[in-house]
Amino acid sequence: MEPSRTLIDWPGRRAAWISASDPPKSVLDQKFQHDPRRHTLVCGDNLDALKLLLPSLERKVRVIYIDPPYNTGNGLLYNDRFGSWGRDGDRHAAWLSMMAPRLLLAWRFLRDDGVFFASIDDRELPRLRLLCDEVFGEDNLVSTVIWRKKVVRGRGNRHILPQTEYILAYARDINALPPFHENLTPGMKKEYAHHDSLGPYKKIPLAKSGTRQSPRPNLYYSLMAPDGSEIPCPTHQWRWSRETVERRKNEILMEKNRKGRWTVYTKQYLRSPEGEERKRTPESYYDRVTTSDGTAEMKELFGEVILDFPKPSRLIRDLISWATPRGSSDPVMDFFAGSGSTGQAVLELNAQDGGSRPFYLVQSDDPIVHPEFRSIYEICRGRVERVIKRLEKTGHSPLEVREYRVVGYPLKP
Repeated sequence: MEPSRTLIDWPGRRAAWISASDPPKSVLDQKFQHDPRRHTLVCGDNLDALKLLLPSLERKVRVIYIDPPYNTGNGLLYNDRFGSWGRDGDRHAAWLSMMAPRLLLAWRFLRDDGVFFASIDDRELPRLRLLCDEVFGEDNLVSTVIWRKKVVRGRGNRHILPQTEYILAYARDINALPPFHENLTPGMKKEYAHHDSLGPYKKIPLAKSGTRQSPRPNLYYSLMAPDGSEIPCPTHQWRWSRETVERRKNEILMEKNRKGRWTVYTKQYLRSPEGEERKRTPESYYDRVTTSDGTAEMKELFGEVILDFPKPSRLIRDLISWATPRGSSDPVMDFFAGSGSTGQAVLELNAQDGGSRPFYLVQSDDPIVHPEFRSIYEICRGRVERVIKRLEKTGHSPLEVREYRVVGYPLKP
């Protein structure tokens, strides 16, 4: 790993760093070997689980998504509070000591073209950003996605109502990470309202708009109209050079406007000559689903809301689809699996695009008080089972799921 210029220090840093390379204190209950034809559920402490999975999965995972504890101090069903709540330095240091070895191991799982996503709120965002800068390298930051998790006004703060969270995205190697793409929205597709023999297209002015920045002489010239008149560039430059216009003249459209002046357009087609539909680059502001959607889908699957604030699977599904091609078989990992939102996201994305992405979900067997589920792991497993049954009823055949446990965290019958 290339050394980073960014370092974050805290009491316990050295011990946390060393713990990433310490041998695991446990073993898996059965031999694990990477099998791209299976999904994997692991019950147990995620630090030991990562160390036990690493020999078979090192540099094989395309996408890692985690939703770690936010260190809020709230009384949630899992450990969301580290250190002494009365002393900021203590609780931040304890949280960093928990996260650091897990992120170091996460880096080792990623392929060269892999990407790491981490959800976080503004309490630990500054420290997680610095920690990720050190582990992945500052230059490998892809983006900080702002997720609008609420769309209604609420309570809880008399100064500014919190409505957003964040998703940090880091590449293992930004130069090897392919561009992210997603489908056009129905509204965007409607813009392709014109048709010719090559299919639907939309018109884009050839003249470049905006301010004059770094003018390029080869982009400022005149064109000849169909009637033989001259069409001067109406702005500071065209978008295409004269040579490109000549080479792609079948994509040039010249029309007279209401004032009788010639306007030059380029045709942007909805589909490529091979029939592949145009994609778009995702934006750093995400507002398609909220925490209410996550709660609703949990209630739909279980008949009740067992955990507070589960991440909506659509959010994670979109992140995975940005980073993996349609029909992909790229592995996806989540070692803070919680209620299993990532498992649902992978299963449903595979069903949508014909993919066969295997997931690797790790969740502890910490006990909870519930008449049916005795741990968060059981909720995670139950969610995966319910989603698979629902998909099978609609004719899909999800990959087989295999379970493992870290010895010392026994599965309940």
